[in-house]
Amino acid sequence: MAETADLPLSATGADQTATASPLSSWSEPWTVELKQLQQRQASFPTLQSFSAGQTSSGEWVLIGGRTNGLHNFTPDGKANFPPSHQNERIWVYDPVKERSWSRPLAKSGLGSGKQLSLSTTNAQQFQQGDVLFRVGGYVYDDATQSFSTRNRLSAIQLDDLAAWVKQQTRRLPKHSVLSVAGEALQVNGQNTHLFAVTGGEMLEGENKNQAQLIFGQDFSGGYTPGSNGLYTEQVRNFDIRYKPEQGKLSYRLNSVSRPDEAKYHRRDLNIVNQLKQTADGELSRHGEALGGVFYDGEGVWTVPVQIDLLTGQPTMASADNPATFRQGINQYTAANLGLYSRGEDSQTSLIFGGISAITLDPSGQPYYVNRENNPDLAPSYPFTSQIAAIKRNADNSWTQSLAGSFPSLTNAAGEPLTYGASSAFIPLAPSQDRRVRYLADGVVDLDRLQRRTRAGESVLVGYVVGGIESQVANDFNDLSTYGSSNYTVASGEIFKVMITPN
Repeated sequence: MAETADLPLSATGADQTATASPLSSWSEPWTVELKQLQQRQASFPTLQSFSAGQTSSGEWVLIGGRTNGLHNFTPDGKANFPPSHQNERIWVYDPVKERSWSRPLAKSGLGSGKQLSLSTTNAQQFQQGDVLFRVGGYVYDDATQSFSTRNRLSAIQLDDLAAWVKQQTRRLPKHSVLSVAGEALQVNGQNTHLFAVTGGEMLEGENKNQAQLIFGQDFSGGYTPGSNGLYTEQVRNFDIRYKPEQGKLSYRLNSVSRPDEAKYHRRDLNIVNQLKQTADGELSRHGEALGGVFYDGEGVWTVPVQIDLLTGQPTMASADNPATFRQGINQYTAANLGLYSRGEDSQTSLIFGGISAITLDPSGQPYYVNRENNPDLAPSYPFTSQIAAIKRNADNSWTQSLAGSFPSLTNAAGEPLTYGASSAFIPLAPSQDRRVRYLADGVVDLDRLQRRTRAGESVLVGYVVGGIESQVANDFNDLSTYGSSNYTVASGEIFKVMITPN
């Protein structure tokens, strides 16, 4: 596909900008392919919006999330988020030996509060060593018969948790899971708490033990039509104080950025580590928020936000400047992978499927689902299997292109399926392949991979796991399945991410 002109978005202001930047043709000296992991023998859950970590031996640990598809949109919160589909089991999977184990949290010996913290959906997390730090998430508490966003920071020893799941220990070792509540805050005059966040992201800060909790919302009560959570619209900058041998977990709040509804009223987005060379040739790292929902209550955000990982301050280029990059594809949270080239000083962020304002029609032309022409459509953004490639160049300009898609899979009725929304990317375990080196969480060293790999040779760099599987009608213009919970389930698929230098 040749490069397009600017692409039209909503004509009535439903999206952050009226147009998206041009869609470029794919021209990188490498390709990406997703391969379905087939003929699997081990049991594996259907999960979406979950947390994933790795043990020191490379086993996956899957925590929280939901076992059904997209939530419903009825007046009944429990019907929309059925408590029976809240994942209250811990799963362990060995991708090399193809073995799996699971155990219910109820048998862990953890208190009810810690069990609840490990059952939330759409939490924020990052991993240091074999410890997963996990914040917030939305959850149903059977004891209080209510939904809330959990106000907890948890520190989870993944090796200990996996050993318990595999029944190598009867009970979790002491201090394997620690948690701490966050202090009270106010956002735009409304009460909330520091860790009561769902639908945002958390990145490691620039300093040791520093964390940046970015955007998202605090949602209380059942999720029903017309209800809204309290969007944080801010970055919460804090230090984690973790002493597992003493059974202590605490934090120190460094700063909270000023909320800004016009720029940062975002959730369910992709926030990535972005690498760039400094003037003296050293690598620096900042956060980059790509896309997100729901602009003005229903649309997509298009202008990226840069987050300083030392100060926690977000900045956004002017949406009114025609030269500003405007993302038109894959705005919703999905598995993602960065590939950084020191030689070019560029980074390409791949977003694997999800939900997108712009997709391609059957002839391969960009297509925007126009809500003004389809008043019965809500929401109007379709699930997609396309792989978005958002590239930051050395001169800080941006391009967007489509790098491929998930394999073409169908359900029993022969209807095509899409993947990616609310899925997780799990990197190849360290030392499994010396060609694959991660420079930061979620960012692989592209130069090393290309240098050590023959042209045309495919290299496994990680996996896309779970998420929402959505049926899409064969007729591209039949919009009845777009965004409908009646046509979605949680996915139990695993896709290998293969990078092939040209």
